Amino acid sequence: MSIREIIREVLQTSVLTLQQESAINKILLEQTYSLSDLDALDELVEAIVRKEIQTSSDYCGNHVAA
Repeated sequence: MSIREIIREVLQTSVLTLQQESAINKILLEQTYSLSDLDALDELVEAIVRKEIQTSSDYCGNHVAA
């Protein structure tokens, strides 16, 4: 599965799971990605910044007490 395919799933569900994140990292480390994969990764990062995507850290209670 390519980064682009993983991100397509993430954008459809609005959730980035730990398994998907690990799969993306593995592909990046193995350097088996294309320019379109990197474009999709940019799109994912933008969606996360806009808070359109929930990440696994959203579920882990990583909140700092005031």
